Amino acid sequence: MNYVRGFAPWLCYAVLSAFDWRLGLSVAALASLILLVTQLRGGTGLDILGAATTVFFVVMAVIAIADPESVLHNWTTALSSGVLAAVALISLLVRRPFTVAISRTQVPEKFWHAPRFIHVNMVITGIWAAAFTASAIASALVIAVAYAETVALVAIQILAFVIPLLAGARYATHAEAA
Repeated sequence: MNYVRGFAPWLCYAVLSAFDWRLGLSVAALASLILLVTQLRGGTGLDILGAATTVFFVVMAVIAIADPESVLHNWTTALSSGVLAAVALISLLVRRPFTVAISRTQVPEKFWHAPRFIHVNMVITGIWAAAFTASAIASALVIAVAYAETVALVAIQILAFVIPLLAGARYATHAEAA
């Protein structure tokens, strides 16, 4: 459930942007700010996903409200997936997988620095990175070919969360049992 909470702004955007991109971005910006404040008050510190999410949605919401006819309107789906892919890939490159912040809420502290814990999170973050990269590419192709076909874009975004969520959970269960 922690993944769902962490990705709530992205899910809000994915669903609500089908109705109005300004609504989707504004609600996502609000949700990301609430999560950020909650995270900082909870003493867990700022993680890369929370920071990138907040910056992306606040900036995009300001653009959407200031210029509803912005050319970015049609590309926000691909951009949002691209941002998530970049966050996941950067977190892998610096060997601080973004899933560690979520996993720490479910695993005792004594395991947080264990090589196996880090490895499992590297693999799970890799799954997310692949899904987000595929989503960014698929979204860009749909936008280029079908000029922002809403149903296809929402389906791509939802699949980009559901597939890695299920695959990551399955891998984590397998890794725990091994």
